[in-house]
Amino acid sequence: MITLSLFFLLNLLKAQTNEWPVEFTKIEKVKYERNSKAKFCKRPLEMVDTIVFHHSATPSTFTAQRINELHLERGSPDDPWYMIAYSYAINSPYGGNVNPLLKVTEGRPLELVGAHAGSDAFIPMTEEQKKIWARGEVTCGRENEEFKVDQELLRGNKIKANVTTLGIVVIGNYSPFNRLNPLGFSLESPQYLIEDGQDLAARISCQLQKKYPGIKYIKWHSYYMPTVCPGTIEKSILNIKTLTRKYGCSFI
Repeated sequence: MITLSLFFLLNLLKAQTNEWPVEFTKIEKVKYERNSKAKFCKRPLEMVDTIVFHHSATPSTFTAQRINELHLERGSPDDPWYMIAYSYAINSPYGGNVNPLLKVTEGRPLELVGAHAGSDAFIPMTEEQKKIWARGEVTCGRENEEFKVDQELLRGNKIKANVTTLGIVVIGNYSPFNRLNPLGFSLESPQYLIEDGQDLAARISCQLQKKYPGIKYIKWHSYYMPTVCPGTIEKSILNIKTLTRKYGCSFI
């Protein structure tokens, strides 16, 4: 009887292990158009240690598919974009509104290097990241072509920040109005990421850390380069990190 009970207990623990990590939020999956002529890079997920938050500087009602369309349109014939730059998109209503509904949508696959932190943003590598790079496991190319190591991803002893990060965009405009940002908020009525939106950002961040323990940091776009992105969302980063603790995570 004891042996039989132990057998069932071990199988229960095994089933729970196979289902780990706990799903803190559902992730909507959609199909994206991709530009097969565009160059993109692949990486092992052990290279990733940081989540970077952005805002889309668009109406909050835009979808992840619409962001993908905008990014494909942004490319040029000489330098086309492959697909949406971010790994995930968060839809969140502004304060006092009900639309859009809160949700997370999958973007560019995690094993593909994003295009979000800045083309001129380079950062130091950890010792483990240096080993992965030295083994030639970060490669670039086009669909149906051979992928190769691209030395343009390095600048001295630093690597392009996109290689070690994944981008999460909050769809909406969280920066003030100016001639370059005509959809921005007025200074009298600033927009902030609502509490439920911050909690959703914390849940997807923790869900990622549970699955990929090497992810230890949460940053924001202007951390890497001079830009107004992610606007007032930068003020929410500390609280997002704090909120991840109730889900069993810890971020620097």
